[in-house]
Amino acid sequence: MARIVVYTHPMDKLFIWRASWPPVINGYLLCWGLRELVLRGHRFRIMREPRPVAADLAILHVDSTIVDPEYLTLKDHFQHSINFGAGDISKRRVSKSVLTQNDDWVGKVLVKSDLNFGGMVEARRNREAQEKGLPPPFPGVKAREGYDIYESIAEVPPDVWADKSLVVEKFLPEVDPDGFAIRTWVFMGDRWSCMRHVATGPIVKAHGIVKSSRIEPPEEMFAERDRLGFQYGKFDFVIHEGTPVLFDANRTPGAPDVPRPIRRKEARNLADGLERIMSGAK
Repeated sequence: MARIVVYTHPMDKLFIWRASWPPVINGYLLCWGLRELVLRGHRFRIMREPRPVAADLAILHVDSTIVDPEYLTLKDHFQHSINFGAGDISKRRVSKSVLTQNDDWVGKVLVKSDLNFGGMVEARRNREAQEKGLPPPFPGVKAREGYDIYESIAEVPPDVWADKSLVVEKFLPEVDPDGFAIRTWVFMGDRWSCMRHVATGPIVKAHGIVKSSRIEPPEEMFAERDRLGFQYGKFDFVIHEGTPVLFDANRTPGAPDVPRPIRRKEARNLADGLERIMSGAK
């Protein structure tokens, strides 16, 4: 029986109700795996501060783009750890397609927030802190929902280039006969699930998907995972003209709304991956 500690931000909410299946959770995929581990006899605890405790495995699950360095130094206290090398998941860190105003890129470009999930989580934490009379944990954060597509670099407004909360990326779509595709790779150690989703519009979102299929992740994504210091998470990428292109990396992926049998299968997959990491598997 292993002892697991999950480190979160003080204002993060990571819940599991152990009396039933599916668990009552706050929308995080990790909860599925933790629930399954409890059923297998393991124990876990949640830590909302960067303080070392006795455990066999530590998981960094701070739901913010940039993690306080105090959390990252905890890695040395544990024999096995997950994601303590992934303290920065900003687009400037993750994407190799970010442009500057002086680049000679010819083609469409995409404008988005530099922060994960458009900075929506950080902005919500700031509002919650304000309601409690506390200082904002992420001062100066600008939340930005959605994306803008321009025909060229020259069409990007000057205020976008001046706004450091935004990034301009090459628009590198994966074209499908039915529209546009995006690939999502969810992994825990050496266990994973990878899907290809197709929607009619150039920005593929869950509500617009017209077809999905299971695929294998390309070798390039394993290299990206190593580069970014991930052992667990979700990567969004495309295959553009034969080349894998990573757009987004998330260390705290949400739990999808899927039928119960799929939840159970994914929960077992996550738990298997966690147990493999604790056994020393790469």
